[in-house]
Amino acid sequence: MRNGVGTALVALLALIGDVRHPAAQFAPFLPPAPQTLAPTATPPAEKAEQTRAAPHRRSKAHRKREVVRPPANQRKVAETNGYRRVSDLVNFPKFFPGLGIIFVKPDTLPLGPFLCFDRRDRLVATVYMVPIKDIDDHKSLDGAGSATPVDHVSLYFNPGHPGVDVPHYHVVLWHVTRKQEARVAK
Repeated sequence: MRNGVGTALVALLALIGDVRHPAAQFAPFLPPAPQTLAPTATPPAEKAEQTRAAPHRRSKAHRKREVVRPPANQRKVAETNGYRRVSDLVNFPKFFPGLGIIFVKPDTLPLGPFLCFDRRDRLVATVYMVPIKDIDDHKSLDGAGSATPVDHVSLYFNPGHPGVDVPHYHVVLWHVTRKQEARVAK
Protein backbone atom coordinates (compact mmCIF):
# COMPACT_ATOMS: atom_id res chain seq x y z
CA MET A 1 0.00 0.00 0.00
CA ARG A 2 2.82 2.39 0.84
CA ASN A 3 4.28 2.05 -2.68
CA GLY A 4 0.84 2.68 -4.22
CA VAL A 5 0.30 5.87 -2.20
CA GLY A 6 3.76 7.15 -3.11
CA THR A 7 3.09 6.53 -6.79
CA ALA A 8 -0.29 8.23 -6.42
CA LEU A 9 1.28 11.29 -4.82
CA VAL A 10 3.73 11.61 -7.69
CA ALA A 11 0.87 11.29 -10.19
CA LEU A 12 -1.22 13.86 -8.34
CA LEU A 13 1.60 16.34 -8.17
CA ALA A 14 2.07 15.89 -11.91
CA LEU A 15 -1.53 17.03 -12.36
CA ILE A 16 -0.71 20.43 -10.92
CA GLY A 17 2.65 20.86 -12.64
CA ASP A 18 3.16 23.91 -14.82
CA VAL A 19 3.27 22.35 -18.29
CA ARG A 20 3.40 25.65 -20.12
CA HIS A 21 7.07 26.13 -19.30
CA PRO A 22 8.65 22.67 -18.88
CA ALA A 23 12.17 24.04 -18.41
CA ALA A 24 11.00 26.12 -15.47
CA GLN A 25 9.85 23.01 -13.57
CA PHE A 26 13.39 22.24 -12.47
CA ALA A 27 13.98 25.70 -11.04
CA PRO A 28 13.42 26.18 -7.31
CA PHE A 29 9.83 27.08 -6.46
CA LEU A 30 9.24 30.77 -6.01
CA PRO A 31 5.80 32.04 -5.03
CA PRO A 32 4.11 34.12 -7.73
CA ALA A 33 4.77 37.83 -7.51
CA PRO A 34 1.76 39.83 -6.40
CA GLN A 35 -0.16 41.19 -9.32
CA THR A 36 -0.92 44.86 -9.55
CA LEU A 37 -3.81 46.32 -11.43
CA ALA A 38 -3.21 48.72 -14.28
CA PRO A 39 -3.94 52.33 -13.32
CA THR A 40 -7.55 53.22 -13.99
CA ALA A 41 -6.87 56.91 -14.38
CA THR A 42 -4.10 58.87 -16.03
CA PRO A 43 -1.53 60.02 -13.45
CA PRO A 44 -1.73 63.77 -12.66
CA ALA A 45 1.67 64.56 -14.27
CA GLU A 46 0.57 63.03 -17.56
CA LYS A 47 -2.81 64.82 -17.43
CA ALA A 48 -1.13 68.20 -17.01
CA GLU A 49 1.19 67.44 -19.92
CA GLN A 50 -1.74 66.41 -22.13
CA THR A 51 -3.66 69.56 -21.20
CA ARG A 52 -0.70 71.76 -22.12
CA ALA A 53 -0.17 69.87 -25.37
CA ALA A 54 -3.83 70.07 -26.44
CA PRO A 55 -5.54 73.07 -24.82
CA HIS A 56 -8.54 72.72 -27.14
CA ARG A 57 -9.47 69.44 -25.38
CA ARG A 58 -10.24 71.06 -22.05
CA SER A 59 -14.01 71.07 -22.49
CA LYS A 60 -16.14 68.28 -21.00
CA ALA A 61 -17.33 67.23 -24.43
CA HIS A 62 -13.82 66.17 -25.44
CA ARG A 63 -12.82 64.29 -22.30
CA LYS A 64 -12.62 60.53 -22.63
CA ARG A 65 -14.68 58.61 -20.16
CA GLU A 66 -12.76 56.02 -18.27
CA VAL A 67 -14.84 52.92 -17.67
CA VAL A 68 -13.78 50.78 -14.74
CA ARG A 69 -15.39 47.36 -14.92
CA PRO A 70 -15.46 45.04 -11.94
CA PRO A 71 -13.97 41.58 -12.46
CA ALA A 72 -16.36 38.98 -13.84
CA ASN A 73 -18.36 36.96 -11.33
CA GLN A 74 -16.35 33.74 -11.31
CA ARG A 75 -19.29 31.58 -10.19
CA LYS A 76 -21.47 32.83 -13.05
CA VAL A 77 -18.63 32.18 -15.51
CA ALA A 78 -18.36 28.60 -14.18
CA GLU A 79 -22.12 28.07 -14.57
CA THR A 80 -21.92 29.39 -18.13
CA ASN A 81 -19.19 26.80 -18.80
CA GLY A 82 -21.38 23.88 -17.66
CA TYR A 83 -20.56 23.68 -13.94
CA ARG A 84 -23.48 22.89 -11.63
CA ARG A 85 -23.84 23.25 -7.88
CA VAL A 86 -23.08 19.87 -6.26
CA SER A 87 -25.99 20.41 -3.84
CA ASP A 88 -28.34 20.46 -6.87
CA LEU A 89 -26.96 17.11 -8.11
CA VAL A 90 -26.79 15.05 -4.91
CA ASN A 91 -27.81 15.27 -1.25
CA PHE A 92 -25.05 17.67 -0.20
CA PRO A 93 -25.12 20.96 1.76
CA LYS A 94 -25.21 24.19 -0.26
CA PHE A 95 -22.26 25.49 1.77
CA PHE A 96 -19.74 22.93 3.00
CA PRO A 97 -17.48 24.21 5.82
CA GLY A 98 -13.85 24.02 4.76
CA LEU A 99 -14.53 24.10 1.02
CA GLY A 100 -17.47 26.49 0.53
CA ILE A 101 -20.02 26.33 -2.27
CA ILE A 102 -18.93 23.54 -4.60
CA PHE A 103 -19.56 23.28 -8.36
CA VAL A 104 -18.70 20.48 -10.80
CA LYS A 105 -19.36 19.43 -14.38
CA PRO A 106 -21.43 16.24 -13.93
CA ASP A 107 -19.61 14.41 -16.72
CA THR A 108 -16.24 14.83 -14.95
CA LEU A 109 -17.25 12.85 -11.84
CA PRO A 110 -15.67 11.45 -9.72
CA LEU A 111 -12.32 13.14 -10.46
CA GLY A 112 -13.53 16.69 -11.07
CA PRO A 113 -12.33 19.44 -11.04
CA PHE A 114 -14.66 20.74 -8.35
CA LEU A 115 -14.66 24.54 -8.07
CA CYS A 116 -15.06 25.92 -4.54
CA PHE A 117 -16.41 29.44 -4.01
CA ASP A 118 -16.79 31.58 -0.92
CA ARG A 119 -20.10 33.29 -0.09
CA ARG A 120 -19.19 36.25 -2.34
CA ASP A 121 -18.68 34.03 -5.42
CA ARG A 122 -14.88 34.25 -5.30
CA LEU A 123 -13.00 31.12 -6.39
CA VAL A 124 -10.97 29.89 -3.42
CA ALA A 125 -10.00 26.35 -4.44
CA THR A 126 -10.09 23.67 -7.11
CA VAL A 127 -10.49 20.10 -5.83
CA TYR A 128 -9.77 16.76 -7.49
CA MET A 129 -11.26 13.66 -5.82
CA VAL A 130 -9.13 10.64 -6.64
CA PRO A 131 -10.61 7.22 -5.72
CA ILE A 132 -8.28 4.91 -3.77
CA LYS A 133 -9.12 2.13 -6.26
CA ASP A 134 -7.66 4.22 -9.10
CA ILE A 135 -4.50 4.75 -7.06
CA ASP A 136 -4.20 1.04 -6.18
CA ASP A 137 -4.77 0.11 -9.85
CA HIS A 138 -1.96 2.50 -10.84
CA LYS A 139 -4.40 4.26 -13.14
CA SER A 140 -3.21 7.35 -15.00
CA LEU A 141 -5.36 10.37 -14.30
CA ASP A 142 -5.69 13.55 -16.28
CA GLY A 143 -7.30 16.64 -14.83
CA ALA A 144 -7.95 20.06 -16.29
CA GLY A 145 -5.38 22.68 -15.37
CA SER A 146 -6.12 25.84 -13.47
CA ALA A 147 -5.96 29.29 -15.01
CA THR A 148 -5.97 30.80 -11.52
CA PRO A 149 -2.64 30.92 -9.66
CA VAL A 150 -2.22 28.25 -6.96
CA ASP A 151 -1.00 29.45 -3.54
CA HIS A 152 -0.65 26.02 -1.90
CA VAL A 153 -1.89 22.42 -2.14
CA SER A 154 -3.60 20.17 0.42
CA LEU A 155 -3.94 16.41 0.10
CA TYR A 156 -6.13 14.41 2.48
CA PHE A 157 -8.14 11.20 2.70
CA ASN A 158 -11.96 11.08 2.66
CA PRO A 159 -13.91 7.86 3.33
CA GLY A 160 -16.69 8.90 0.94
CA HIS A 161 -19.60 11.34 0.77
CA PRO A 162 -22.64 11.97 -1.45
CA GLY A 163 -21.49 12.40 -5.05
CA VAL A 164 -18.24 10.46 -4.52
CA ASP A 165 -19.28 7.66 -2.19
CA VAL A 166 -16.08 5.59 -2.50
CA PRO A 167 -12.95 6.17 -0.37
CA HIS A 168 -10.79 8.79 -2.09
CA TYR A 169 -8.18 11.49 -1.65
CA HIS A 170 -8.96 15.19 -1.99
CA VAL A 171 -6.26 17.11 -3.83
CA VAL A 172 -7.06 20.76 -3.07
CA LEU A 173 -5.39 23.49 -5.11
CA TRP A 174 -5.86 26.62 -3.01
CA HIS A 175 -6.08 29.89 -4.91
CA VAL A 176 -5.98 31.90 -1.68
CA THR A 177 -3.49 32.04 1.17
CA ARG A 178 -3.77 29.83 4.24
CA LYS A 179 -5.04 32.84 6.18
CA GLN A 180 -7.73 33.52 3.53
CA GLU A 181 -8.99 29.92 3.76
CA ALA A 182 -11.12 31.23 6.64
CA ARG A 183 -13.49 32.57 3.96
CA VAL A 184 -14.93 29.07 3.71
CA ALA A 185 -14.40 27.91 7.31
CA LYS A 186 -18.03 28.50 8.37
